[in-house]
Amino acid sequence: MNDDRAQAIESLLARPIDQRIREYQYRFAQSVVFGLPVIFLQYVGPSLGGPESERWIGILQAILCGWVTYVGAAGMLFEGLVLLGRGKFTVDVLVALAAVGMYLFSAVSVLGIFVRGDLLYRPLLFHVVIVVVAAWTGFKWRTMRRAT
Repeated sequence: MNDDRAQAIESLLARPIDQRIREYQYRFAQSVVFGLPVIFLQYVGPSLGGPESERWIGILQAILCGWVTYVGAAGMLFEGLVLLGRGKFTVDVLVALAAVGMYLFSAVSVLGIFVRGDLLYRPLLFHVVIVVVAAWTGFKWRTMRRAT
């Protein structure tokens, strides 16, 4: 069983450059498609509703940004941590850690809506997560594509 896991990890780390480029392309596209509504809600959402708008903005942002974090940052974080365990550092791990950390910080605040009816604290950083993941994955996609 451990040999199968080790082979799977080796296979993951040794995937071809065209597959890596496609991964960053997909991560970037998902970040934009699901991230634009998060950014829209951040800046325009409060003017669309009444006193309940903040709650719904937080919940919707948490869901949409959660998807971007899962698709865009989780893979980079996992691979970065595996490489870090082997003594190799990549900037991906820092970007992914920042994105996941900001997402969790904001998601905990949104959980307060279900416990006490309001956000636990402010500001929510979901829109920052979107910008970080989209900018980084777009940059990596472009630079890797140019390098081939």
